[in-house]
Amino acid sequence: MSGTSERIMKELHREADYALRSHSRDLVYQTHGKALMACDLGAISYEQFKELNQKLVVDGLNNYAKSRLK
Repeated sequence: MSGTSERIMKELHREADYALRSHSRDLVYQTHGKALMACDLGAISYEQFKELNQKLVVDGLNNYAKSRLK
């Protein structure tokens, strides 16, 4: 993983953690969009995107009992 990709992933994970801790559905969608755009632009790999998708969508949006998003 290149230094830029590593830095982008670190920032996206930080934003994802904040969005999930804040229980904000809008922030989760926004962060997911950033991750998708980063993947589309080649800044992160598809595998890295899947890791963020798991955190934001599967464990976040689709798991209300755990995330309590508003």
